[in-house]
Amino acid sequence: MIEENVRKINRYFDKQISRCGLCRVELRAEGRMDEAVFENVKENVYNIFRSVLTMAVKTSKNDPKAAKSFFLQKIEKIPSNWEAAYEKAGQNDDAEKMRIERLKLDTAREIKENFTNLWED
Repeated sequence: MIEENVRKINRYFDKQISRCGLCRVELRAEGRMDEAVFENVKENVYNIFRSVLTMAVKTSKNDPKAAKSFFLQKIEKIPSNWEAAYEKAGQNDDAEKMRIERLKLDTAREIKENFTNLWED
């Protein structure tokens, strides 16, 4: 069962990463470089959590409950650093940094929602 869960979630990651790449190319072609950077940030977050999924499977020795627990733990912990960076950027009135950190947080939240919907116990 773990293999099917991993396949579904990796398909989700593939789709999102591909979409980000296509959007980035289109935005650059239109000269919208800031927005292209945002797509790159989102793509990086998807890649981070794809790696986390791989680690979850390896460390759990293919135990679906342990893999799910590992992934959900990391999807809470990693964004906590982004939350701190967001708050620090706010204190420094750094709107661009705030936007990037908010984008990371929103993307992680979306990943968590999709993970919980796709992963079958």
